[in-house]
Amino acid sequence: MRDDPYWNHNTHYHPWLLKQVPHSARTALDIGCGDGLLARKLARGGLAVTGIDVDAGILAQAPAATGVRLQEADFLDYPGTFDVVTTVATLHHVPLRAGMSALRRLVAPGGTLAVVGLWKMTPRNDFHYIPLLPVIRAMEVMRGKSGPGARIRHPEECYDEIRSAAAELLPGTRLRRRLMWRYTLLWRKPE
Repeated sequence: MRDDPYWNHNTHYHPWLLKQVPHSARTALDIGCGDGLLARKLARGGLAVTGIDVDAGILAQAPAATGVRLQEADFLDYPGTFDVVTTVATLHHVPLRAGMSALRRLVAPGGTLAVVGLWKMTPRNDFHYIPLLPVIRAMEVMRGKSGPGARIRHPEECYDEIRSAAAELLPGTRLRRRLMWRYTLLWRKPE
């Protein structure tokens, strides 16, 4: 988004995440919120937002914002439910099935889960992605690449493993490969 203080492969998907928020939503949980950039954007839409992250250092970088409460916490055992749950580049930091189960539990009945995640790419399974590498590099050069310096971990699950776990644990999920080694996952919890 144009007024963002920085751009990276994760912030590139903030507009997609914001479009997934239903008009009826009142509460949101942003998991792995980092410096709170997405949480602040969600709050601008009138949501009461809780942002959680396991990294106290990165949370300390977050400016205060109306409608946003940030706290150090792990989503695997976080209590409560929310109308909207978002997470960007976080799911691959925990065991996949445990993470998806926790996400399912955190979404209120009738609520929305919107995930931007990473998968382990392999030349055999992701050969069709190779021609896109120049496009990705051009985007990085044009926009620059920075951010708050969050912890980095390489994903262990391939896209097919993520798709299989989502089909089992989050039936009806819409999963899609995206640019910059990301996928989007959208799930609406039944009422």
